[in-house]
Amino acid sequence: MSNLKVQIAGTIYQINEKAFRTTGWNREPITPYFYASYVAAGQLVKQWVKKNYPNVVCRVKGDSFANGNSMHVNVSNPDGTPIPQSDWEAINNFANLFEYGRYNGQEDLYESYENSGLVTDNGTVIQAGVKYVSVDNRPSFGTVEWARYELSVGRPYSDLSRYCDPKILDKAMAA
Repeated sequence: MSNLKVQIAGTIYQINEKAFRTTGWNREPITPYFYASYVAAGQLVKQWVKKNYPNVVCRVKGDSFANGNSMHVNVSNPDGTPIPQSDWEAINNFANLFEYGRYNGQEDLYESYENSGLVTDNGTVIQAGVKYVSVDNRPSFGTVEWARYELSVGRPYSDLSRYCDPKILDKAMAA
């Protein structure tokens, strides 16, 4: 599988070729667009964070389930501490461009947004394809960054070894 290059706001990103759509459900030709499923959206979020915040660790996890999908983004400093609030807000705003609606608990239904997604510099639509997006300003559980933070606040190695691979803990202690 290869990636296609798209330009958004003057920056070139790569997106999985499977995201490119040229036919509708009935196989009739349509205006070409990109469908940003949780996989493609995760690719774009990671690239965007790397470009705009090169010292931030960004991990993205996607899940597919009956009637939808989700994308969960964790960001932190390499030592596991939170990034500045303004940086988190910018990342959160970008990631949420790929969410196509919101659950309305008052009426017990999912409501689609009128406007979601992005448009490339040449006018090709990147359609939002993620049902639920969340962005946490903390490291992913069980990662090197998580272990570094836990060790820095005094959690003993023996406690962490119950939850984390010893190789990860050794990397966390080496840095």
